[in-house]
Amino acid sequence: MLTFIATDIYGKDIILPQPLSVTINQEEDVPADDLTAVSPFIEGLSELDKIQVKQNDEIVFKGIVDEQQAISNKSGAYTKIIARSMAAVLLDNESKPANYINPSTSVLFSRHLKPYGIEKYKGENQSLVGSFNVFKGSTNWQAFSNFCVQTFGKIPRIESDGTANFNGLERDKEITFGSDEGINYISVTENNRRCQLISSVWAKTSAQGDYTTEITNDTAKDRKIKRERYFDATANSDLRVADKIINNSIDSSYELSLTCLGCYLDIIGSRAKVKDRHLGIIENLYVSGICYALNSNGEFTKVLLKKER
Repeated sequence: MLTFIATDIYGKDIILPQPLSVTINQEEDVPADDLTAVSPFIEGLSELDKIQVKQNDEIVFKGIVDEQQAISNKSGAYTKIIARSMAAVLLDNESKPANYINPSTSVLFSRHLKPYGIEKYKGENQSLVGSFNVFKGSTNWQAFSNFCVQTFGKIPRIESDGTANFNGLERDKEITFGSDEGINYISVTENNRRCQLISSVWAKTSAQGDYTTEITNDTAKDRKIKRERYFDATANSDLRVADKIINNSIDSSYELSLTCLGCYLDIIGSRAKVKDRHLGIIENLYVSGICYALNSNGEFTKVLLKKER
């Protein structure tokens, strides 16, 4: 069972009643997780600031309250809370412009995360050699993300308990989905999304030249897919941008979607395999997203799996 604990603007913790419905979404490409909870009307509820959700004393969601609604209609009266995880405070706050020389992980954390309620981080105290600019108009999330990409080669993540992970999604555990072992599921959909694959990126490498440099995706071409893009490398001479376009298309071209009974809010990023009586054994997967739902029909978790690269 999940426990919902809110903190109001006066710093008082309030244990909320069990909701009638809940959804929690986590996606690797979306910085902030989100929560929507509807409960019977809570009379006299003060203005809420933060909310956390615990499962067996483990925090599975921690974030800020975006909306607090009181609803009255023919079917009854309800309290609705809409919240985002702690990544939201980094997305919502513009960063003070700065020019760093050899900034370290601890410096980035103390300047751009800690003042906004992020209390701890994971990752080596590594320095980015050279200058690192945080431009006017950048959010603290952009400063955090750009530093991680340039220093660790990873997109960072704010974990369910509010910890900043400079290494991004951790893949230190492996789970199995199957009818005879691991996590059972009631349905699975394997989707080969051919429409997502890019077969070629044509690059223009000189101002006077044409788009003559081709970066190819042999897998797409072998599968008789022709879908091309054009990239002007004269403005950005790094041809790795073309590789990124192709790799992103590969990442989004295959996915497995499973619907599981029960609550699984601690598995995002995990390496995974599926053992299905019809699809067979599918390995080299990881959990890229989950959608947890509790309603009158029961408790379900939809799990999205992608191929590891």
